[in-house]
Amino acid sequence: MARPRWLTRFSRVPIRARLTIASVAMMATVLAIAGVFLYAQFRSTLDAQIGDALHLQAADVGALVARGHSDAIASRGNPLTVGCRVGGCLAQVYRADGRLLASTAQAGAPRLLTPAQAGRAARRTQQFEFNAAPLGAVRVLAVPAHAPHDDGLAVAVADSVAPRDTELARLRTLLLIAGPVALLLAGIGGNELARAALRPVDRMRSRAERITERQLAERLPVSEAGDEIGALGRTLNAMLDRVEAAVAHERRVVSDASHELRTPLTTLRAEVDLALLGDRQKAELRAALESASQEAKRMSRLADDLLVLARADQGRLPLQPQPLAARELLEDAAGRARAGMEVRGRSITIGDVPAGCAVRADPDRSAQALDNLITNALLYGEGTITLSARGDREQVELHVTDEGHGFPDDLIPRAFERFGRGQHARGDQPGSGLGLALVEAVAVAHGGHAEVRNRPDGGADVSIALPRA
Repeated sequence: MARPRWLTRFSRVPIRARLTIASVAMMATVLAIAGVFLYAQFRSTLDAQIGDALHLQAADVGALVARGHSDAIASRGNPLTVGCRVGGCLAQVYRADGRLLASTAQAGAPRLLTPAQAGRAARRTQQFEFNAAPLGAVRVLAVPAHAPHDDGLAVAVADSVAPRDTELARLRTLLLIAGPVALLLAGIGGNELARAALRPVDRMRSRAERITERQLAERLPVSEAGDEIGALGRTLNAMLDRVEAAVAHERRVVSDASHELRTPLTTLRAEVDLALLGDRQKAELRAALESASQEAKRMSRLADDLLVLARADQGRLPLQPQPLAARELLEDAAGRARAGMEVRGRSITIGDVPAGCAVRADPDRSAQALDNLITNALLYGEGTITLSARGDREQVELHVTDEGHGFPDDLIPRAFERFGRGQHARGDQPGSGLGLALVEAVAVAHGGHAEVRNRPDGGADVSIALPRA
């Protein structure tokens, strides 16, 4: 459903202006409701006062008629001998046939009741308002009355409603003056309140403008109050912590990659330069070319590993998962590694693997991960390398263990970082430090995880968890 156009336009207004408009609109609504209620209550109170006065006046006139004051109602136009409780009151006595019997002496006083109204008033109470020239708007109360020798009488009393209308007009004027003044004050107060509420946001915005890729240590100012803006500031600062850590990690990766590429490039250039110096023996040229080829392969592997990690970071690592028997997967990995084991005088064996245990994984990527684990154990471990598996209903863990000294304590927390090799391995050991990072990337891409720990009886235990088939 499309949003109304006015709502779309209103959403583009600055927040402070929106808060001010909202506060004024709310105040206007409250004032309108309160004004209508106050006006209705005030009018009701004035009407009740006029009604009470008319009832008292009608009771007095009715009592006079009931006592049989024949001289008060003997002829039309004779004045009633009763005082009016409210200034300007007019009282009249009628027969049921509509004939006016008596009236208070007021110049130009009109009839209060028509013959028909007089007939109805002789039976039941009547009340209404009308414009009685020259008296103006009056309220009339007509009630049945009884005389000693005449039951068909009606007493009508009237009072002007001009004072009520005057008071109501004054109230309307006061409301029309006080309302805009209150709205103006509400607008000013709402604007200042919005300014104060958004001042922390302005401070955070000013500080955020100073944060660049070279000054990621800056943090947004956060108030100690536990409000929503403070929570937003803490969340943004936590995000900046993660961004700073990620940028530092990427810079470290670039630095390490540059370091790793420098050695093969230097060796490659040296071999090529030597091959170009004068006449060289065929054997020397072949050795130089073989060395250059090895260094080129090393750089190619490093570039491939970085490409795989980049795709994994973007969630675009291509996978073709299928059911794979855990034992066959481990036996194939052991077969590929035996030649390297014999060269180094090491051995590799298959340990415990539950019967029927299988994983659902990409054959190439899972083999690459196991090869990296075995290579890591071959380069940095000692003794026999054991491949084993254990699993539950959801995942299968493939373990590669050795009998060496295990991981240094400071390396375990960052074992899966890119170029996260220990310092002892920087100088004389081959490898780029991306092996375990690739293992974790493959595991995560399959929905699993990788773990490294040291065995209690010595040696390292590195595992990769893959979904169970």
